[in-house]
Amino acid sequence: MDYFDKQNEQFYDFLYQTFDLKKCKKWDDVAKNITQLKVKRTYRVFAKLFPRNFDYSTELGNLKDTFSSIHYSTLKASRIIDEIVRFSLYSDKILVFHPLQNPSITNQNIDPRVNAKRWLPDFLDALYFYIIIQKWVKAGIVKLVVNPCEYNLDLRDKIDEQIKKRVLKANEDDFYEIGKESAEDHMAEQFAIYSKNKNKEEIIQDILSLKNPVFTNKEAESFADKVLEHISKTNPLWNKIDKSNFNKDGMITPTKSGGSVESMLYVSKLSGGNIYTPSEMSWYQLKQLGVNDFWTKTNQLYSQMPLTFLNNVDTAFALKIREEGRLAGVRQELKKIYGELSKIDINELDTQKIKFIQEGFTEEIKKAESEWDLIKSQANLSRQYWASANIGVPLILNEVSILPMAITSLAWLYKNEKTTFDKQKAFRVQKPISVYLDLKNKKQTFLTELRNCIM
Repeated sequence: MDYFDKQNEQFYDFLYQTFDLKKCKKWDDVAKNITQLKVKRTYRVFAKLFPRNFDYSTELGNLKDTFSSIHYSTLKASRIIDEIVRFSLYSDKILVFHPLQNPSITNQNIDPRVNAKRWLPDFLDALYFYIIIQKWVKAGIVKLVVNPCEYNLDLRDKIDEQIKKRVLKANEDDFYEIGKESAEDHMAEQFAIYSKNKNKEEIIQDILSLKNPVFTNKEAESFADKVLEHISKTNPLWNKIDKSNFNKDGMITPTKSGGSVESMLYVSKLSGGNIYTPSEMSWYQLKQLGVNDFWTKTNQLYSQMPLTFLNNVDTAFALKIREEGRLAGVRQELKKIYGELSKIDINELDTQKIKFIQEGFTEEIKKAESEWDLIKSQANLSRQYWASANIGVPLILNEVSILPMAITSLAWLYKNEKTTFDKQKAFRVQKPISVYLDLKNKKQTFLTELRNCIM
């Protein structure tokens, strides 16, 4: 176990003990265990486990021996599993940044250890996140880390200078347009928390009553639709939280992604990890800096592929897939398909080029699916033949013992089943991309119940 593994294990032990997670059957049970004192204790323990004065750069440098990806997107429990599953299929390890605000690097005037009520949204989102992702952490697929650029003041100053240079060159209009949707989504998520039992008209009236920002009637109606969309994705811990925990003078609702794009490049260089981001804003910033790393470009294309069957995948199923030895093959398949990427400048990776390369990947999936279906249909025909042949056995044989024939026919079925199994096994080895077919045909039920998350 490395440093991060040890600290994460201690932190999870604390969460389990403090919030009695083993005994919780529903999300409401977890919410009822949340008190202001426990929130403060959580922040204190986290600050102790990840103090400001520590060399996190060296610890990240010790992770270079694995093929890893760096998750660079908004740290939200409602979508982290979808993003993690997609990339866990061909990355040995995924570095994900801790979502909880660390008091060690927070202005003392708003220290969460002192005023926990103000930080309730941050805490609830982080707790939900930690519970959702814990199986992936325990399995060693996800490694929760911190960004050294936030802890080392000298390093932070250097990064801040790089940020200033980039911002001065940025086109303000482009920056605003690209970031607008993300900002609206974040605001809609906050509105959704308090709008669960309201209809559209009531939500519109709440929006129009705002003094900052100010909405027109048309804008309010459009934004209300966005709020309604987010209600189903709302953190379930808000449902039964004790309302006395709310801060009536306002609460802090930060949006976190792990750090600036410059700090991501620093972490990437240290850890040898490849940045991936489904965020349009993050991708825009990477292009600004002219990042031409092969896997960064590959990750961007892969994150945009319309493989919707990768969404909401059951954790146990996805973990099992990793154990079957097909993931290295998937990675090689991607590298073959994306071979030309190394010759393309990041700024020339336009929509048309993305579409062309995506089609190559999805075509491979279709080919694999066709072969897989043939194996399955042959197996079904064998089963149907055996069933139809043996339904008539008692009528034909009358008083004659059917045991020898049953044994013979079962042996024939077993032989056919074994042949099918061997074919499927060989197919999985020969066609590593078949991992996506298994995902496509798997029932998707991950986030529906707490029991899917608890160890």
